[in-house]
Formats: sequence, C-alpha cells, structure tokens
Amino acid sequence: MEIKIEEKFESLKISKICKKELRKAHMLAIVIIILLYGFFIYKNPRDYPMLIIFLSPLTWIIFVFICRPYKYEVIYIDYEKIRFSSSYTEKNAETAMTSFFLIKNLKEFYIKEYYETPPRNIFKFENTKNIPHYKVHFTFLGEKDYACWGYEVPINEAERVIRRINNFLEKQNYLHIKSPYEYL
Repeated sequence: MEIKIEEKFESLKISKICKKELRKAHMLAIVIIILLYGFFIYKNPRDYPMLIIFLSPLTWIIFVFICRPYKYEVIYIDYEKIRFSSSYTEKNAETAMTSFFLIKNLKEFYIKEYYETPPRNIFKFENTKNIPHYKVHFTFLGEKDYACWGYEVPINEAERVIRRINNFLEKQNYLHIKSPYEYL
C-alpha cells in the first residue's frame, strides 16, 4: 500500500494506492468465481445458460467482498471544498468524485481504530490477526454529513495524513477546525 500526498499552492491531493494487493485480490476473486461456476455446471450441466444470469449478483458480491479493502481512495482539498472519491481503477478514482463537502462545514477530523472481523481474515494475503487498522474520519456540521478515508491504513500513515491536512488548513486560514492530533 502506498499513500501519495501532493500539495500545490491552493490544493492538496491524498491518494491511497494498492496496485499489488488489488491485483492479487482480483485474481483470487476470479479463481473463486470460476470454481463456483465450475461446481454448478458440473452438478447440473443443462442449466448452464441460466447460471450465468442467476449467479451474476453472487459473483458481484464475491468480487466486492474480496476487493473492497484495496480500492483506490482519493481526497482533494482546495480552498472551498473537500472531495472524496474511491474506485477499483486509478483513472476513475482521479476523475469521478463521489462526495463533496464545504470546508467551512468541516467540524473535525480524527483517526479511528478498528479490528478485522473474523470472516474478512479468510481472504487476507498477510497475517492480520489482532492488528488494528485505522481510518481517517471527517465530521461536518449537520447530523448526516460524515465521510471516512483510508480503509486499512497503518497508524503512521494515518498520522502523516492528519498532519498534512492540518498544515494545509492552517495555510488556508481555516483554524476553527478541531483536530485531536494538533500536537503531531
């Protein structure tokens, strides 16, 4: 996993890139889907045309379940907006923005720790038992305005992201935002 931070005069771009991990997850998902189709075709070969239609939602669920942690995630922060994006391809993560929030509505941002659930450990490529993972959480004014970034980011990378966002917002004179990591 690689965290890339690019700062320009009036903008900050933070990207989470997992090319190798996503490639492995794609291959694992494809192998599981082929085995699943092979099992059902072997069991009842005359239903082959219908299996393609009926198992398509199941294949999508398997793909999303395995590949979700390795999506490309991007935060763009400029002088008035924060934009969040995530996609399975780097090109789509760069161009398509999924969430827009105004900086003046940003209340706080912080790091939150979570642990893996047991079913997720089955499809891991490394041993992550009892290892905490972190996400950078953003809360905005209003009850429903909330966003998070960085699925399975290590603590040192999450702290580095918080530090860079703090520095950028201080340069932009948005000092009213509270962050519990101001000492970093």
